[in-house]
Amino acid sequence: MGLISILSVFLKACGLAVLLLLLRALAWLANMLVIAPVFDTMKRLPGKTGAFFQSYLDDVLDPQQSADTHNRWRKLYGNTFRFQGFGRHDNRLMTFDFRAISHILTSPVYEKPWQTRSILASLVGRGIFSMEGTEHKAQRKILGPAFSAQNTKELTPIFQAKAEELCDQWDSVVSQTDSSGDLAAQQSPVIDVSNSLGKAVFDAQGLAGFDYAFDSLQDDSKPDYQAYRELFRVVDQGVAPRDIIDLYAPILRKIWPSEKTAKLNKATSSIRHLGRKIIERKRAQVINGESDGKDILGVLVRSSLSSEPSARLSDRDLLDQCTTFLFAGTDTVSIGLTWALRQLSLHPGTQTRLFEELRASRELKTLDGYDSEGSDDSGFVEDPAVRSAHTPSSQWAKSLDSLPFLDIVVRETLRICPPVHSTIRVATKDDEIVLSEPICVDGRPASSVSIRKGTYIHIPIEGINYAEEIWGADAHEFSPDRWTKLPETATSLPGIGNLMTFGYGPHSCLGHRFAVAEMKVFLAAMVLRFEFKPVEGASIKKWNSFVTRPYVEEIGRSKPQLPLHVSRRL
Repeated sequence: MGLISILSVFLKACGLAVLLLLLRALAWLANMLVIAPVFDTMKRLPGKTGAFFQSYLDDVLDPQQSADTHNRWRKLYGNTFRFQGFGRHDNRLMTFDFRAISHILTSPVYEKPWQTRSILASLVGRGIFSMEGTEHKAQRKILGPAFSAQNTKELTPIFQAKAEELCDQWDSVVSQTDSSGDLAAQQSPVIDVSNSLGKAVFDAQGLAGFDYAFDSLQDDSKPDYQAYRELFRVVDQGVAPRDIIDLYAPILRKIWPSEKTAKLNKATSSIRHLGRKIIERKRAQVINGESDGKDILGVLVRSSLSSEPSARLSDRDLLDQCTTFLFAGTDTVSIGLTWALRQLSLHPGTQTRLFEELRASRELKTLDGYDSEGSDDSGFVEDPAVRSAHTPSSQWAKSLDSLPFLDIVVRETLRICPPVHSTIRVATKDDEIVLSEPICVDGRPASSVSIRKGTYIHIPIEGINYAEEIWGADAHEFSPDRWTKLPETATSLPGIGNLMTFGYGPHSCLGHRFAVAEMKVFLAAMVLRFEFKPVEGASIKKWNSFVTRPYVEEIGRSKPQLPLHVSRRL
């Protein structure tokens, strides 16, 4: 009888707990759907209104339709307006106003939403992308020296070596086609440049970041590479409804993990196991004076060892930073290069002009910059790593930053095909955003916008990069020469190098120099050795998760790739 009484009390307690949870959920829904919208300042702004639960997120986040959406809404509502996120209760701000954008991206009031940071943390840990506030500021200060202009320049021989390795692989494919005896095949060797570029850049990131050779370009079946590859596959899947549920009920990831979560856990476990070994090896090398510390991990370990104990990064922090670098850097650079080759294939005159500049520069450097004591045949340099840093080819790679046409080709690629499509912020407290041009609020002109705590704000990077009011009537066209004389509207644009592609303010991309330098080295190596032409009939589209990838539509499915005709330069 005592046991029955205990069970009865337990069941009643459970029922009460469930009832309290339901009441709390109902209160939350009532506040979100009924009470909060009454005080929402966003509803006073001009903007797109639909059905109660209608969402316009696809209109602004899908690269297949976002450009048209931006143009259409700006004509209707001006440069600052609202739109529905998940319904009328979720009014969000979008602005093309430079003054507003500068304020949002530099003010501590606005942060990445906790949902975004939670997703990033599940992928790369507590790296700089998933941190805010004082933690982010401290991490940025520690990481800064690793991404300095000088340190980036010292890493260019690594980029050069991997770029040449990639070109050697492509040359082998072209050679096989040339020797096949099939005249039709000889005229159309086709290579998926996106796939092999991703591996080559990943390998370069591994060497420059960890001083670790993944060698995925030679063998992509290795467990170390596959663990990271699984991480990228998870990102490619985008955000599913189950992922949203896991965000708000993270306990489910432990007691009832989804298939995606299980794969992610397995991959991150392998990455952390590898990371611990790499960090232990690098620390021993630095302590014993066996490492020059130019790779990102080497710089961080050296800095950590020389810092006060309270300012040192733990092994977990070191691994999270390097994983963030590898994850973000690989996607940004490989996708940027993929789109660059796509644009050059569609603009043969631009491609030829770039080739001529590169060839002239290479010939001049080979004649005037030859280092006899550091050359392969001098007998003075035995270590392969040292030798690769002193060859004429590597010295030439370090000088690429001074080539004007290469520079504007890369800039224009990053403008018209930004690897990151957009970014989002949330207000952590009430604020007033002053605008550079007035808007209509409740039918009257207003020079500022009142923002309530919790309001989401979308910064349309692609939309700003495509705005005709900023770049001119040909804003949607690939035209590197626009950079020789930018319109005044573009020179006043907030961002790094007159571009929003790498962000702006305290959260701007710390590795922007690294990414641009790597793109230039790879692009120079590829264009010098090969000519690229589009494949007729290939349906190339953009697709967006965290980054804007090229996708090819095939029968019944889509996959990330970019097939191009690749032929040797004569």
